Amino acid sequence: MKWNPFKKKQQGEEKSNDFSSIPGAPKMEDLNMFQRFAMRRLMKMSPADREKAIRKSMTPKNIEKNKGEILSSLEAMRKSGQISDDQYRLTKAKLRLK
Repeated sequence: MKWNPFKKKQQGEEKSNDFSSIPGAPKMEDLNMFQRFAMRRLMKMSPADREKAIRKSMTPKNIEKNKGEILSSLEAMRKSGQISDDQYRLTKAKLRLK
């Protein structure tokens, strides 16, 4: 049986691009083309490789460089109730953001 490009997808055939399993993940429609590509590539990685890539990107130099953006994101998450005050405080301490 050959692939038919005009065939309608059935319920079980849909490919899942659901990133809701990742806490704080952005919506796909809010990302530009390159960000979507990077997000898809990150999701295709094995969990060990994904953790290794994230650890590499969370170096103290990168954290200091994006300190303002990280703090504003944490503050917005705290105000919206996504994280508690204790989680906010612990995250700031862990990332050494004062």
